[in-house]
Amino acid sequence: MIVRQTFQILCACVLAMAAHCAAEEPVKFPLPRPSEIGAEKFAATLSAFLQQGGYASWKHDAKPRFTGPYFVRASGEVESFGTHGPSAVKVYYSPEVWKWMNDGYKGLIPDGGTIVKVLYARNPDEPTKYSADPTGFSVMVKDSKGSWDGWFYSDGGPLTKPVAADAGNFFDPNAGFALSCINCHATTANVESTYSSLRNVTGEPFVYAISLSREGMKKKSAPNDIHNPAKVEEPRENHGCNCPPYFSAAAQAAAKIEPPALPFVTLDHVPQGPRPDGQRMFVTSSNCSACHDAVQLNATKPNMAFYEEPKPAKTGESAAQEITNLSPYSEWRYSLMGLAGRDPVFLAQLESERALYPQLAERIDHNCLSCHAVMAQRQFSHDKGPAAFFTQAVANAAPGSAHATYGALARDGVSCMVCHQILPDGLGSAETFSGKFKLPEKSTQIFGPYAKPAQLPMQQAIGLTPVQGTQMTQSNLCASCHTISTPSLDAGKKYSAKEFDAIANSPSASFHEQTTYLEWKNSSFSTEKARPESSARSCQDCHMPRSYKNKALRFKVANIEDDTFPPVDQRAPDGKIHMEPRDKYSRHSLQAINLHVLELFKQNPWLMGVPSRDNLLPSANAKPGFDVALESAAELATEQTATVHILNLKRNANKLTAQVQVENLAGHKFPSGVSFRRAFLEFKVLAGDKSIWASGATDAWGVIGANRDGKFTPLDTEFFKDNMFQPHHRTITREDQVQIYEELVADSNGVLTSSFLQQRKALKDNRLLPRGWKSDGPDAEITQPTGTDDDPDYRDGTGKNVVTYEVPLTVPPDQLVKVTATLYYQSLPPYYLKRRSEQHDLPETQRFNYLVSHFEPKGTALSDWKLKVAGDEKNAGN
Repeated sequence: MIVRQTFQILCACVLAMAAHCAAEEPVKFPLPRPSEIGAEKFAATLSAFLQQGGYASWKHDAKPRFTGPYFVRASGEVESFGTHGPSAVKVYYSPEVWKWMNDGYKGLIPDGGTIVKVLYARNPDEPTKYSADPTGFSVMVKDSKGSWDGWFYSDGGPLTKPVAADAGNFFDPNAGFALSCINCHATTANVESTYSSLRNVTGEPFVYAISLSREGMKKKSAPNDIHNPAKVEEPRENHGCNCPPYFSAAAQAAAKIEPPALPFVTLDHVPQGPRPDGQRMFVTSSNCSACHDAVQLNATKPNMAFYEEPKPAKTGESAAQEITNLSPYSEWRYSLMGLAGRDPVFLAQLESERALYPQLAERIDHNCLSCHAVMAQRQFSHDKGPAAFFTQAVANAAPGSAHATYGALARDGVSCMVCHQILPDGLGSAETFSGKFKLPEKSTQIFGPYAKPAQLPMQQAIGLTPVQGTQMTQSNLCASCHTISTPSLDAGKKYSAKEFDAIANSPSASFHEQTTYLEWKNSSFSTEKARPESSARSCQDCHMPRSYKNKALRFKVANIEDDTFPPVDQRAPDGKIHMEPRDKYSRHSLQAINLHVLELFKQNPWLMGVPSRDNLLPSANAKPGFDVALESAAELATEQTATVHILNLKRNANKLTAQVQVENLAGHKFPSGVSFRRAFLEFKVLAGDKSIWASGATDAWGVIGANRDGKFTPLDTEFFKDNMFQPHHRTITREDQVQIYEELVADSNGVLTSSFLQQRKALKDNRLLPRGWKSDGPDAEITQPTGTDDDPDYRDGTGKNVVTYEVPLTVPPDQLVKVTATLYYQSLPPYYLKRRSEQHDLPETQRFNYLVSHFEPKGTALSDWKLKVAGDEKNAGN
């Protein structure tokens, strides 16, 4: 994402440089090309040129002018509807641009043509006046080799980048190609994306309304103040290392060392290639954020933002109205899809697989990165040829390095141009599983769910035409990356590349690492049945909701300079840029219930390179993006995942019996996805505030244990001592028996493994089946449970499981006891963390262990490293 860098912040820098630049050797026009000398060097050259007034002799507007109507409150406060906020502008045109304008805006502006927009601050005492001296610049320099629209944008200052955490800044680069300026400049009537107008030089420009009330505004307006200041990201307080006790001494020592920070998302910017044939297969989400993020407006509420009811104010303060950014870009950015390329769990897991089979490292990387770093992997194969392997080393490429483009695409995760380019061909079939979805031979279109989208702005901005694609609303779109098979390799064996390739291409020699789509397909949620049930819901229905806080949403899907903006010359006809508010606006929340990883990101924004706040909606009242994501995930966990009910509670003098029913509400197994995720039941009997019996109790690190001789001790099954694990239980009579819903897989030696490449046979899979699952349903042989043969709950298709607890009582018969049953979820259970820590000398694992060891549970939903999904409690008298 690219910050709309504020000119107020720049002003001090611009003025401070003026005296220094005046003494330098004059910078002559034409300037060198930014695509040839680099953005940083060019920005410095351009800045010096501006401060020396090199543009002063060019043709220019007759006088400064405001860029939209505004009104003045009785208090004197000015609300502006201009595209440059309260600033007045005066535009200067280089000879090349001036000639093009006089030639009727035909053809193309030659490279080097420059447009300098000088900004003047509004006089606070006289709203119709402005400052005598410039307070900032907005510059466009034509360089057709740099991007599709061919413009290098700058705010006139030297190139700024995110700096060290202690400086407190998280601004995006303020100069470069395909910056957020395109959300306005893509709607021009000419192909050069400029509103430059002869009348502003030789005639009378638009004079916008000045009014003393909103009612006096004649022209409806929905402006974008595209240069608001970004909210500064504050570095997180370091809470110190709190290493899990099951880490070895060596792992604990390594976890105390802070790893190198990942490049900021603000630097991962890959623009569309130049016209006419420069379309890349993929560009980063920063090209999309300009239009598909909510934008802070001066006088109207931002589109795609939800306003909460004002919270009660403290004495002496006004009530605050919190803003929630529900735009596609912002919600995606803070989802695990937006974070996939930086996911520390995946990167540590991938590193562990390479360590097991170092001779296959390139092939393992290439296969595994086909989902988490799909854009980079596909682009690399396209550019280098099918024989080239995309490796994690290339994915780690930093800005400025030889492979910087691939590094940026990799870190951008499962980005906008992944899902929105997938062709419908073969979706939902084995040929497209494991990330093998099909793409067009050449990127020319972007698919969306809506009919008749406005096409011109995107065509001019990045050379792609938005069209309706019905596959965007169907679950089989998700199937490719949520039905994964991995090669099943023998533990300890060394393979040749030829042997590995043969196994990787053989379905019979693979193991299903996850089958979420197939689970959904064999359920009452499936919309693909010949006669879908009334309860049928697609993946998008649950994970891309159309409401927030139980209120239906109606937004435009983009913020552009459309027909609601103040009139201006050289804008495209209204019919080509009209944005229709969508009644079926689908949020890009894309959340499951993996709050564990979201919290690791939220608590380490500088280390992970993702700011907690969205720079494009910088209002102090805007809810941080990670908070929105965590809120959505928690809501999904507690309202749409499962229910727990205590049934048939009975008590006599020395025994308590209860049945606990757990019902899966999800449209797939619970848990679903990778095999190490688990859910478990905690069943407690309490006398007063004291627990007198417990199955499924944990310590502060989420380790399940039981009281032995008055001391809490982890169960032997927690870390699979002697390959032991908890079987599926129908009846539990001891504290060391726990109902854990999980998939456990053994390697070729029969040993339980957390390696994806060594998975050979499931020893247990009692994850809760979805409602409507049938043993003769589609793909049932792949999704069937294991180790539950004696439990009729796994054959009746209700999605329910009942566990009976028989508890010996030692309290007096007349003492009231309370029974609680709670279902908890762990996306990162202790045994998995322990196994990753065993490779503490590897860089990605060091990063992961550091994040885990510095996790602060206070104030989160993850107290004791577990997430409460549902629960019930009842009193048991005599």
